[in-house]
Amino acid sequence: MNNIQMIPIRRLIHHPENPRKDLGDLTELAESIKANGVMQNLTVVFADPLGEHFLVVIGNRRMEAAKMAGLEELPCVISDMDHRTQVATMLMENMQRADLTVYEQAHGFQMMMDLGYTEKEIGEKTGFSEKTVKARIKFTKFNQKNFENAVARGASLMDMIEISKLKSKNDQNEAMKEAGTNNFRHKLKSLLGEQTYKEGCEKLAKLAKEEGIQQIPENANVYGGGQYTWLKFDASASDPEEKIRKALKKVRKDNKDEELFFRFTRNWNDDNAYLSVLKKNRGVKTESLEEGNKRVKEEDRKRQKKLRAVKKLWAEAYRLRLDFIREYTVSVNGTGMTSIGKLIVKYALGQKQPYGRDTLPENQHWKGKYIREATGLQKEEDYADKKSIWELVEEQSVPQIRATIAWIMGGGVFDMDTPESGLYDGYDGSFSEKTYMGNMIKERYEFLKEIGYVMSDMEIQLMDGTHECYREDQP
Repeated sequence: MNNIQMIPIRRLIHHPENPRKDLGDLTELAESIKANGVMQNLTVVFADPLGEHFLVVIGNRRMEAAKMAGLEELPCVISDMDHRTQVATMLMENMQRADLTVYEQAHGFQMMMDLGYTEKEIGEKTGFSEKTVKARIKFTKFNQKNFENAVARGASLMDMIEISKLKSKNDQNEAMKEAGTNNFRHKLKSLLGEQTYKEGCEKLAKLAKEEGIQQIPENANVYGGGQYTWLKFDASASDPEEKIRKALKKVRKDNKDEELFFRFTRNWNDDNAYLSVLKKNRGVKTESLEEGNKRVKEEDRKRQKKLRAVKKLWAEAYRLRLDFIREYTVSVNGTGMTSIGKLIVKYALGQKQPYGRDTLPENQHWKGKYIREATGLQKEEDYADKKSIWELVEEQSVPQIRATIAWIMGGGVFDMDTPESGLYDGYDGSFSEKTYMGNMIKERYEFLKEIGYVMSDMEIQLMDGTHECYREDQP
């Protein structure tokens, strides 16, 4: 039945399982058919035993465009293909469409898989590589709404391929919500990193348990109390299993009479899981879960209390600096605008810029909260004409001097001067000069002292680490 026959359009019906529901704009095709006729026949199958109607397998767009062009019959080849072949043929025809979305393509591949085709066969029939077919089919596991929203935001095919590397549906959906935004790369890296770490932990735990080494209790105090001793052992999840097994067997052999435990660690600069082995010290009472939780809760309470006390004092130091600027006058402090201008050059163009900055951000805007608090420039007209800090250096009025100092302190030269910034560890409030703000806080005080600022005893002690708020036995 491969002879071409002219069949009235009224007897042609769209195939109900045609995956292409939206035929698109048919205007141009209809004009071409009106001018030149139908250049390619349709492929149809019988729709009923009597042969009264036919289902269109190939040529649905041509049929609709022909109707628009006023044709009454179309050239058709009547095929005897079975149902499976009909669906596969329609799918393969649609796989070649340029306007097919990746998600539609993925579902087309999945439908062919459902019909019994292998990934290799689908690739051969559609012209895609087997690798591409496998990658696309993974997309069908995505949440369709999230997928469509991501594509609408501009997510690329490569973004989807990267998301498909996530094995958890929750993780995929989390990444999909950020796809097409500036946060996507960060979110994806974080999720993939966490996945790598968890998979590493599972691998290491399995190997450790094979040697009879138990996972350490969650509440175990491994850094104090004398309950455990860290052994000279280290293994990485990225190591070959045989290497890890060999190391575990050795540590087990060297400590054959000891009760051994393992725990996971993670470096700040990679996503790999590391395994450490500890032995339980004999004769040392181990905390119960209740005791461990109570100890951890008390330690956290003390840590938080100390941190709050340290932050409170640094916030007071911030207010002292702010008040100095608010009350600054040349007559009291003895430094004119010309001297301050020289100091700007010294600090801005010297070797004291944050982040390796080699140019001064002279267009720092006066709308900054710190500058407004320090100078009282609360209304837009108060600062609208202040285009550049350099323009103020030549002026001699007290308000301009205050504004210049505020600009320097509020991020014009140093990093932003904010409440609670100080020389302390953000976790436990202990004194630390190696903090993010360390050098800039020191330079900030150097600048202030050069224009007449006198540090209080509290500030001096906060800066040199002698203040009692840093004590370990903080009440």
